[in-house]
Amino acid sequence: MLSGGITRVMRDSFPAAMGTCLALMLEFDSTETDRPHQLEILVLGEDGEEVARMEAEVQIDGTSQARLAENLQLPIAVDLRAAGLAKAGAYELHVYVDAQHRRTLQFWAEQIAGDGTVLL
Repeated sequence: MLSGGITRVMRDSFPAAMGTCLALMLEFDSTETDRPHQLEILVLGEDGEEVARMEAEVQIDGTSQARLAENLQLPIAVDLRAAGLAKAGAYELHVYVDAQHRRTLQFWAEQIAGDGTVLL
């Protein structure tokens, strides 16, 4: 996974839906195209509680136009809109491929007033 762009989720009140989607670009070595891989996305709250979990089997087509020894990218969209955020605070999104940690993205859920100011 290359990177992520979300740092804040603003909501009028909590609990609230996460209301976001995740775009991933997974990169595989050309020797990894002969088998399926297990993708796991885990969202944790600041107290370590599980907010959301998504698991899928993914496989990249090694017979594509790739050159010998070329790394291959697999774009994936993950719908996290319905995941529930219990309260304002820090959250982490963990990405695992074949039970190996690939990336952690941290973001904050913040409550905003009707005028758009952040409530602390």
